[in-house]
Amino acid sequence: MTPELCHAARILAHIDREALAHESGLAEDKIAEFENGTAEFGEASRDKLKATLEALGVVFLPEEKEGGVGIRLKFTESETRRILNWEGEGGRVNQDDVV
Repeated sequence: MTPELCHAARILAHIDREALAHESGLAEDKIAEFENGTAEFGEASRDKLKATLEALGVVFLPEEKEGGVGIRLKFTESETRRILNWEGEGGRVNQDDVV
């Protein structure tokens, strides 16, 4: 995960740094520094960021003969709209203890 991919994935997932920090358990200022290229994350922190962004629907594309690394959404545009509508009805989806 590069700083550029992190920034692009966050924008694609429609999540700000504050929410990404909350979801990933990493400090917001450290995420900003990583995205700006002024700080380096260790492998564990990069893995946390990647896993969090993947849970938000981002797919990381590996480097191949046809092209370099990249990102895309896991869902189609219409699926994404439906999911955003569902999630917007009750706020952010989160764990709860309702049975």
